[in-house]
Amino acid sequence: MAPSGTSNRRAAAKPRSGPTKAGENSKKQRDKTKAGAANANAGESSAKDGAAKPASVTKVALLQNSREVASQEHQDGVLSSDSGVIAGGGLHPGSLSSDEVLTAAYVVVDIPGKGKGAVAIRDIEQGEQILHEKPLFTVPPTITSSPVEFIQQKLALLTEPQKQSFWNLSFVNFPKDKDPERDLDRVALAIFETNAVRAGEEVGIFPRMARLNHGCSSGFNSVYSYRETEGTLYIHAIKGVKKGEELLTSYTDTKKPRDQRSVCSLPEAESRASDVRLSAMTEHWGRFAKWIDGSINGVEALNLVRKIWRLGEEEGYWSERGRLAADAAWVAAGHSDADAVRKWSALAREWYGYELGKDCLQIQFTDRILARPDAHPAWGSRERLDVGGPEATRYDSNGTSGFNSAIPLALSATGMTTSSSDVVVLGLGVVLAGLYLFKDQLFATSKPRITPVASKSAVNGSGNPRDFVAKMKDGKKRLVIFYGSQTGTAEEYAIRLAKEAKAKFGLSSLVCDPEEYDFENLDELPADCAAFFVMATYGEGEPTDNAVQLMQNFEDESFEFSGGSRTLNGLKYVVFGLGNKTYEHYNVIGRRVDAALTAMGAVRIGERGEGDDDKSMEEDYLEWKDTMWEAFAAAMGVEEGQGGDTPDFVVSELEAHAPEKVYLGEYSARALTKTKGIHDAKNPYAAPINTARELFAPHSDRNCVHIEFNTEGSGITYQHGDHLGVWPINPDLEVNRLLCTLGLYDNQDAVIGIESLDPALAKVPFPVPTTYGTVLRHYIDINAVAGRQILGSLAKFAPTPEAEAFLKELNTNKEKYYAVVAEGCLKLAEVLQLAAGNDIKQAPTPGNTTKWSIPFDLIVSAIPRLQPRYYSISSSPKLHPGTIHATVVVLKHENIPSEVVTKKWVHGLGSNFLLNLKHAVNGEPTPIFDTKDGERVSIPAYLIEGPRGAYKTETTYKAPIHVRRSTFRLPTNPKSPVIMIGPGTGVAPFRGFIQERIALARRAIEKNGPDALNDWGRISLFYGCRRSDEDFLYSDEWEQYKEELKGKFHLHTAFSREKFKPDGSKIYVQDLIWEDREHIAQAILEGKGYVYICGEAKNMAKQVEEILAKILGEAKGGSAEVEGAAEVKLLKERSRLMLDVWS
Repeated sequence: MAPSGTSNRRAAAKPRSGPTKAGENSKKQRDKTKAGAANANAGESSAKDGAAKPASVTKVALLQNSREVASQEHQDGVLSSDSGVIAGGGLHPGSLSSDEVLTAAYVVVDIPGKGKGAVAIRDIEQGEQILHEKPLFTVPPTITSSPVEFIQQKLALLTEPQKQSFWNLSFVNFPKDKDPERDLDRVALAIFETNAVRAGEEVGIFPRMARLNHGCSSGFNSVYSYRETEGTLYIHAIKGVKKGEELLTSYTDTKKPRDQRSVCSLPEAESRASDVRLSAMTEHWGRFAKWIDGSINGVEALNLVRKIWRLGEEEGYWSERGRLAADAAWVAAGHSDADAVRKWSALAREWYGYELGKDCLQIQFTDRILARPDAHPAWGSRERLDVGGPEATRYDSNGTSGFNSAIPLALSATGMTTSSSDVVVLGLGVVLAGLYLFKDQLFATSKPRITPVASKSAVNGSGNPRDFVAKMKDGKKRLVIFYGSQTGTAEEYAIRLAKEAKAKFGLSSLVCDPEEYDFENLDELPADCAAFFVMATYGEGEPTDNAVQLMQNFEDESFEFSGGSRTLNGLKYVVFGLGNKTYEHYNVIGRRVDAALTAMGAVRIGERGEGDDDKSMEEDYLEWKDTMWEAFAAAMGVEEGQGGDTPDFVVSELEAHAPEKVYLGEYSARALTKTKGIHDAKNPYAAPINTARELFAPHSDRNCVHIEFNTEGSGITYQHGDHLGVWPINPDLEVNRLLCTLGLYDNQDAVIGIESLDPALAKVPFPVPTTYGTVLRHYIDINAVAGRQILGSLAKFAPTPEAEAFLKELNTNKEKYYAVVAEGCLKLAEVLQLAAGNDIKQAPTPGNTTKWSIPFDLIVSAIPRLQPRYYSISSSPKLHPGTIHATVVVLKHENIPSEVVTKKWVHGLGSNFLLNLKHAVNGEPTPIFDTKDGERVSIPAYLIEGPRGAYKTETTYKAPIHVRRSTFRLPTNPKSPVIMIGPGTGVAPFRGFIQERIALARRAIEKNGPDALNDWGRISLFYGCRRSDEDFLYSDEWEQYKEELKGKFHLHTAFSREKFKPDGSKIYVQDLIWEDREHIAQAILEGKGYVYICGEAKNMAKQVEEILAKILGEAKGGSAEVEGAAEVKLLKERSRLMLDVWS
């Protein structure tokens, strides 16, 4: 965070929308940047000894300076943006009464070497609220317009005094090739980038808070938090502050060792000693997290907490002790130690009060637990143990700051915390808004380089938790497997490779998220080791979020390894890429990793693997891995057969366990205990269904469901263009089929515990304890087509030699597998039944189903976790606050029969789950439809009431949901033309787009009158379906939208089975686009318009892009292949052509 502004105060007396004269600020800004750049860049300029004396200036000098500044400003008649609340605010004494000055907490002054800063004008008690402040404005996580333009739009909405407050702030993030005296728009963006901080899911500008400078390590004495329900930022004193001391907070992660921070003014010896403590604390946190999966017991876990606390004492590192103590209370509750729960909760309550204020929700929670420890959500979830409370010595509450809750803690990361969406503590975890939220948009032409983090630990060898080479040596592992994964698929393949290396060769692997490790010492990997890279390509040829740093390190010519060069001579590596050929940049990340490693002198083992999700990722993987392992054995000097067939998990039946602590389909501890908390992918919200209706005509043989979920009171927010994640359950038929096949039908309610034999390689993928039936119904994806590899691994458990031979042939004969299983759409239980000679069309029972003696741990290991199904949200929160709409076409098709498999109907899991809910909501019977052959077929039935009836209350049905953020957004400027292409259910997000624009139009007309939309850009929707009277989605709404947007909305429709071309071929949306080519070319090339495509990727999206290239190429006087392709590429790079497509 930058030190606050150095603008000329006399000039500032006249309100202005920008600096009155460019030169007034620029020179002082440059001078100040030179003097205090480290502090301004959220570095470490406030030395550790700042805890003893404020920033090398005396209290007397600071107070004297403050009186002079205050007097000057009072004479100018300016009430600074720092003037504020009496309950602890930064006030200028010259403009206030003596009584008001006594209640104020600080004054803003010039501080040598820093610019502006805040100094206490009275003693401030520990835990006292120093200030609270609402933002001048906030910015969402993603924007579609230029960042410079966006900030200017925000500034235009401010009052003159608010603009004054903004322009008084300083900046350091300014391009070297720009002149701040001339480019004031860029100055505004630089001010924003330098001063904005997190405000819930957005970032905001808080002028008064920006006056606080950064304090290093133990030097900062205040922390800040943001309460989303109030929209207010709070700052509290984490330690007592004496009159005349500077108020300091932290804008960077000061837990990092010296060599991982930007600048540090500590003496070398003291810094090294600090690094040892910091690294040890981090290592203890990592070990503490092992309690979650049962790797350590509660006694060891709380011993680690005590060590962390003692190290914090030595380091003077005390922020976030509330959550540390609360996590300890969680462990104590898990082991039913009431006395320890009370003691740790009391300690948590004390420190929460210091950091978040005594009125925070965390204290309300701890008060309830202090009254009744057995009401803790974690109570009794583990074996009973006396784990003990805090150490007897009283923890001094006059110390300085330490851990901060913006850095995810061991247990907090699992959802096992007492925090609420109401309070988001920012402290150390604040990042400059420009870098954090705008990401590629702020730097579309030149992305900021991620500074390499030195991996040579300042501590004893392997003390650095980001040093994967040291971890490999400590764990005697010869393989390191990095995965770049956005949805979890690449991670699954990385784990599979690790398991196969163990089974085939007895080699242990370290499976790594590259975001959590440093790559400087990749050149130190021993010669008998190898590195694997399993890399997915995301979006338009981008690395996944967790692989950005890896790619920048590999491709940045200035990046060097520990040996001082960019050479990896002799490093052995393997690459498997994941992509989709329907996208332009197929598997580009895997290829770039391969090219970079080769260029640096590394040696690839075998061929590079490439999986195509458009066809069969699994088949591509299987075909590649067999030859890769042969090359691997030769390169590594190992022989197959040295490993063993060891399970990943141990499954045991629990004879006695409290029923209320058994997971019966709940996804988190909060859901099980009905504890309020943040709802996300780890803790979905059971949302009541307000409305569910059929969108297709009654005579249609297909279904499309419009469904509305009520999210009021849940804390869930969304924006137009986001995705709704719905968590389906497996249908009754398939659950019963697999239970019967495994011989568990009569024992399906038995309570089981599952433990991982190697948590680093295989984590228990769902909450336990649970039951056999629950695992199959709620937690693993038994409805998917059976994979070829799993069939081979299960062959040895066959009940007959014939069944074993059948599975082995499917495993080894790719063509037969494809014909029987893939095209037959057979699930695992169906294949097992078929192999045993059972009739898969008959309702399964224990009496008509052959039992297979397959260990349940193999089922848990081999079948992936059941994942949410994502749908484009089809509403805008501005028109439908507290409600999320989804538009879901129901998947239903016939398989391709073979000599082994007869014809059958295949039903999509998520869409048919929602169709069932639609019938239940409306009290409709589950329909039975007649096929062309006269066969009567019913859609699958589901246990839609949910675990313990949680998805039904009286007549209201619910479904578990969460929201996934998207960058698919309208431009913020309504003057920009918008072109939307969305046939079929691809129209869903565009319904939300239009509603968003309507809400904006209503406000504009209310404020500026009926002509407010005159200069707005045209918004065009190209939509296609079969027939206007059958599947024309939302046909009753579009005319109303046209009226509300005063003719700015144009709808183009293509009904492929009603109107045909002269040659008899069908008309599709791409034909309509070509017909409107003059307007489209003008809107894009002259109007700087935005294009959005949503729908099927393989044909429609590809053909639409080809048509756009043809239109733009001709408009530019060239060809589609050259000029048109260049324009389309440019549109994508500038986020003016955006896709939300699926294969």
